[in-house]
Amino acid sequence: MQGGNHPCGTGAVSLPFTVAGEVIRGKQLGSQLGFPTANIRYDMRPGGWPRDGVYAGVACIRNELYLCVLNQGRHPTAPEGIPTVEAHLLDYSGGALYGEKIVLEYLHYLRPETAFSSLELLKAQLQRDKQNAREWALAFPTLLNSIVQKERS
Repeated sequence: MQGGNHPCGTGAVSLPFTVAGEVIRGKQLGSQLGFPTANIRYDMRPGGWPRDGVYAGVACIRNELYLCVLNQGRHPTAPEGIPTVEAHLLDYSGGALYGEKIVLEYLHYLRPETAFSSLELLKAQLQRDKQNAREWALAFPTLLNSIVQKERS
């Protein structure tokens, strides 16, 4: 996997930020909550990555672009396991992606990682994150025109 600056970035952790890697198996918590994610491992060295948190972004997989909600970090509500970058592809319905190469571009910071007292509260926040990503993307019609759009919610 590689992490690095997008050509439009100005510093080590500026946005947009692009990372690529192979989709690995995660904890399956996202799938249990109705928000399946494509997970990639990342190097936790400080200074070379944006801050941990939730972002609106774009995922490229199998030569198609998808609006996504990205989470980078330790998953404080269910912290077991290694830190990961995971992306919920908002309009993807093509099944498991394990072993596929994925490119993720962080475009807009939505919020910090938060520990929720229940999985139901986490699920409700994930729904808000999804809506916030869609609302943010509406301000960029050129971006939206290039993204696969099947789901309307």
